[in-house]
Amino acid sequence: MNALKKLFGGNTRQFGMIFALVALIVFFQIFTEGRTLTPGNVINLFNGNSYILILAIGMVLVIIAGHIDLSVGSVAAFVGVTVALAIRDWGIPWYAGVLLGLALGALIGAWQGFWTAYVGIPAFIVTLAGMLLFRGFNQYVGKSNTIPVPADFQYIGSGYLPNSGRTRATTTGP
Repeated sequence: MNALKKLFGGNTRQFGMIFALVALIVFFQIFTEGRTLTPGNVINLFNGNSYILILAIGMVLVIIAGHIDLSVGSVAAFVGVTVALAIRDWGIPWYAGVLLGLALGALIGAWQGFWTAYVGIPAFIVTLAGMLLFRGFNQYVGKSNTIPVPADFQYIGSGYLPNSGRTRATTTGP
């Protein structure tokens, strides 16, 4: 036990989640006959959870600051519905829709950050209100329906970038 404490700097509690993660990986690696850590499965895990990883990066910054953001899911849904409607109804290209989504998400984050940082309202209260507000906006704007988007935008969701419309001439011959 002393060797473990010395190895981990005297505080083994900090590494509890890492030990749990390693135990889960070993468990599934054994009971799936080695299929858990195959390259194809790891790629599928990243593709299926990439949006969660992106949201988690932003959440880490909030948690490091000592706050919590309850509205992240509702804001992501609202931004997604807004972008889908803009692409479908306004006819903007997919890359402009992505930029619109980034700008809208940054604007919402800045607005909630203003209330927390400058007005002094606790982040829990601000983001709880934001969660309810943007969940309602999402249902109002999207009318609780699935919004079809062009194939180029769907292609992004499958993990690839669509063709830009320009083709390169290839030459074959002697």
